[in-house]
Amino acid sequence: MNYLDKIKNAMRPQLCEVVVNDVPFWIHRPSVQDIDKCDSVTNTLIYCVKDENGDPIFSNSDIEGRVNVSTMDFKFAQELYAEVAKLLEVTNSVDEVEKNNSFSRITLLPKDD
Repeated sequence: MNYLDKIKNAMRPQLCEVVVNDVPFWIHRPSVQDIDKCDSVTNTLIYCVKDENGDPIFSNSDIEGRVNVSTMDFKFAQELYAEVAKLLEVTNSVDEVEKNNSFSRITLLPKDD
């Protein structure tokens, strides 16, 4: 594996196994490309919940080999969504640490002419 491949693998959203209603799922934080698309419970499940191989398992329509999110019990969908949201909370904690770090505070002053 070359250096560029190592970087790509290190920066790809990592799958985390969660069990909801005795069923294992693999979830991840949204990628930069998908973050704006995760604007609802439905879309977040479609983009952030995968099978053990990292393949999507949900869709917003009837597609062979996928579950239509609109047919799910809302409570079950909400539990999965909450698990994805927990992954985002970890990111927010890191952001707070960085905000409080004096090295991350930069003040731009006007240039003297």
